[in-house]
Amino acid sequence: MDIRPFYPPRDEESRKGDFGRVLVIGGSERYAGAPAFNALAALRAGADLVTVLAPRRAADIVAGYAPDLITHPCEGAFPEFADVEELLPYADAVVVGGGIERSSKAHRALRAILGALRKPMVVDAEALRALAGDKGLVRGKAALLTPHGGEYQAMTGREWPRNEAHREEACRVAAQEFGATVIVKGRREVISDGTRVARDEVGSPYLTKGGYGDLLAGAAGARLARGDAPYDAARVAAYLVGAAGERAARELGESTLASDALARMPDVLRDALR
Repeated sequence: MDIRPFYPPRDEESRKGDFGRVLVIGGSERYAGAPAFNALAALRAGADLVTVLAPRRAADIVAGYAPDLITHPCEGAFPEFADVEELLPYADAVVVGGGIERSSKAHRALRAILGALRKPMVVDAEALRALAGDKGLVRGKAALLTPHGGEYQAMTGREWPRNEAHREEACRVAAQEFGATVIVKGRREVISDGTRVARDEVGSPYLTKGGYGDLLAGAAGARLARGDAPYDAARVAAYLVGAAGERAARELGESTLASDALARMPDVLRDALR
């Protein structure tokens, strides 16, 4: 994929914030890595500022992970809309769901957040399972849903097809059903906005460790914050993260981690924009 049209040369007078501000909503007592990967991938994909809203333990871990990250701890076990509302004026796009606990209370909070959001959004992980309880919450919004095969089944009630030939239609139908763009993650991502369908062929079978999908969601959030439509944000993010993971896997094989793909995103961008 030629991503150069999505990264035009910057004006010499560019300032902090001109290239997008992302709010990441996620994390839990158990999972702090997901929002950290969301945030770092968003920065690597070109966003200027990322704020992570997470329960205090996760927020503290994320804050210690890299000085580039801004964190805003909430006191509950998961973020509520009251926590989100004060941060929304400072965000151009939102990434929601990564690392949040799986519980009926968390799902209710996530549905309240999704229903109230008017910003472009990436809906990932536990927020996808919450969305299954009210499929109309994101209809007509600038929303990108990022399930893997199991989350696709939780969202739709249908198994993700094993036959590659049936996957494009399954993705297109899901996009129509939710009124949003859908990218189903896997060795070859399938993307649809309900009309158009695209495939991303870059990647590697070694990209199976936890965190890879979090990178994709974060990179897509950066592209939404910079003004891309969800369909284009999905295509660019899938290429960036897939190509970075492909490079890492060529060197590291079985030992490849999501953090290895993250580390190679700058190389992919540099080479693509030459």
